[in-house]
Amino acid sequence: MLGKLLKYDFKASYRYLLVCYCVYIVLTVGFVLSVKGVDTASGVPGMILAFAFISLTFLWIGSIIGLVILTYILVIRRFYVNLVRDEGYLTLTLPVSTRMHMLSKLLSGLCFIVLTAVVLMAGMMIVAAGLGGANVWEELAQALRDFFETFESFYGALFFVNSVLNFIRGILLVYFSICVGQMFAKHKIWGAIGAYLGLLIVLELFVFIGSLLFGIYGGLNGIVRWFYGSSTWGNTIYIIAQILVYFFLGAWILEKRANLE
Repeated sequence: MLGKLLKYDFKASYRYLLVCYCVYIVLTVGFVLSVKGVDTASGVPGMILAFAFISLTFLWIGSIIGLVILTYILVIRRFYVNLVRDEGYLTLTLPVSTRMHMLSKLLSGLCFIVLTAVVLMAGMMIVAAGLGGANVWEELAQALRDFFETFESFYGALFFVNSVLNFIRGILLVYFSICVGQMFAKHKIWGAIGAYLGLLIVLELFVFIGSLLFGIYGGLNGIVRWFYGSSTWGNTIYIIAQILVYFFLGAWILEKRANLE
């Protein structure tokens, strides 16, 4: 059933991203050609070349920012529309647990974000290859070798794992906030935004107060570093605990307490 849910989520969303990806690639190619045109064109007024270069540069940078924002909006919108708006009445009547719905939205959202990252990297490679020459591929290969060599270190691998878990936690925090927002009789969106900001503030205060209290006792500073360090098991446990709370409590709220529109 999870496969069917994922297939439905992909089918409902991929068209929007595909259009955005095509626009980004076209603007990337246009940006490279505009740079080359400034360097090689002859007989073309400088004002026209400068205008084309500046315009395409701003459009290309804007497409990068827009693609990232639109991807996150699409991931959030898919969860919101399919589970807590009118579609939620039908979706939640399917013979599938709310946890399975949450998992489907999480996996599809991660796939869309990773795919966007790959497309952005492909665009960067087009720019680098178009402007940098043959050495770009050698530098890219070396960068990849350096990246994978970090996994040979225990702390490097743990840092990567914690980074991925942080990414998952961020998505689930948004989903959980939306679920909490549905418990309000009115102003559900504002309730979700308030829940999100409130959780962020509480978590930051928790970290700050914990660091401050432990910092008073010099011998306990190591506990703080173990618990919050980006390359420690303590941080891994801390992140996983939040992931489990957001996932299971969010699914429970969606099933038992949500006031669907």
